[in-house]
Amino acid sequence: MRGIRIGILIAVLFRCAAQAQEILPSATSSVSNSTLSAMQSSKSRHDIIQMVEAALTGDAAIGSASAGVAQALAGSHAAAFEVASIRPNSASKAGGEGSYRSKIEFTADSLTMRNVDLSECIQWAYGVPFYRISGLKLLKTERYDIFAKAEAPVPLSQLEAMLQDLLAKRFNLTLHPETKMLGVYELVPAKGGPKLPAPKAGGEIFGAHSSESLPRVSDGNLVFQDTSMPEFAEELSQLRDIDRPVVDRTGVKGVFDITLKGAATAMLQPDGPSLFTLVQEQLGLKLVSAKAPIEVLVVDHAEKPSVN
Repeated sequence: MRGIRIGILIAVLFRCAAQAQEILPSATSSVSNSTLSAMQSSKSRHDIIQMVEAALTGDAAIGSASAGVAQALAGSHAAAFEVASIRPNSASKAGGEGSYRSKIEFTADSLTMRNVDLSECIQWAYGVPFYRISGLKLLKTERYDIFAKAEAPVPLSQLEAMLQDLLAKRFNLTLHPETKMLGVYELVPAKGGPKLPAPKAGGEIFGAHSSESLPRVSDGNLVFQDTSMPEFAEELSQLRDIDRPVVDRTGVKGVFDITLKGAATAMLQPDGPSLFTLVQEQLGLKLVSAKAPIEVLVVDHAEKPSVN
């Protein structure tokens, strides 16, 4: 039986390797940042990509996200980008809609981060959402454009390690993990089930997309483009009418284009419908208050980077 299981495993890995070699080098994707549910229950797109890369590179099996963070903190910053540029972003200083919207893209050998603050860099490097980071005010007072390139194509996990190294060297970043009880909203299916648009073909594992930190405003609507449920929950967390982090508990897989009709207009009206109501009526999802023990990264020290 053991020999049969090993044979099946080898066959599966060869199939994954063939698919990854065909798709991964040209794919451009983004981590909008995993949420608690993706870390504790189902595998997110980020996790699946790492599993395939582990098969290709001989890495050990992927454990839980919390274990991955602990290992990253304990390990040395051995991997480094061949070249990296960090410059202050000017768009945020202009103000107005979108001035704090960031965009993150990566390929097999490069990472591009536009209009990001240090908190968003930590989120991407360590695979954690914003509410799992606490510390210095410097995290959100300055915004940057970062372009970094590796010497050769590498797995996603190594790009993350390279960004950890860059943050340690250029921002003099140090941090440590702690477990805290936090108030959250759990995003769950409402009575009657989800009423989501059809998922985008092929988006669950290898969908190439660019992630933005905030939804776009269009004709009074909030538009969430190319988003998974963990990413959608995290974007909801950023909106001013939502007073605590949102954790995805829907169990819904896939990548979607979601429009909350009239949501942007309603947020400006004192007597308008709440986001809670709009999410439930239009999407068949609801936000439920809860508390959960969550491992957070506490920033001990960080500095403004030397700009080049």
